[in-house]
Amino acid sequence: MDPVYWLLEKLDPFLIAPYRWLGDPVAGWWLGTVVLCLWCTIIGEATYALVKRWNRSHMQRQLDQMSEGQAKSWEALQAGDKLAYKGFNDQANESFGKSFFMGAAMGSSSLWPAFAAMAWLQWRFGEVEIPLPGTPWNISYASAFIPMYIVMRVLWALGRKWLRPPSPSK
Repeated sequence: MDPVYWLLEKLDPFLIAPYRWLGDPVAGWWLGTVVLCLWCTIIGEATYALVKRWNRSHMQRQLDQMSEGQAKSWEALQAGDKLAYKGFNDQANESFGKSFFMGAAMGSSSLWPAFAAMAWLQWRFGEVEIPLPGTPWNISYASAFIPMYIVMRVLWALGRKWLRPPSPSK
């Protein structure tokens, strides 16, 4: 058996539970998907925090090298040493590139739960057309999940900003 489908079958009782909280299957589907989006957001944020913590020292080292290269290149430019300027500037650019792509990789680590949820939704609801409330149209699970996940991420970001204690400098 495919290990992905094995995992989906093991997670299914837990994931399907919110879909059955309401008596109406359509309302239950929408509520279940909102809860799924919330779980994806929370697990993704936890993954990001863990990955960020693991890579903190390496990331700080890259940022320090970038700052050092930038400062030394500036000093070399002021001294008129173009060869030293180019060397230090290349060092700063290389460190910036490493830290940039490391940040992008760490940020993408928060998305894996959404892809796992999409796999589960495909497995569970792949053939089902979901009624769009208030309209005569039906949509696929992906057409509903993706915008709901994006909205959940935005609400999460706004909520974190709102819940964050004010900084002492303000």
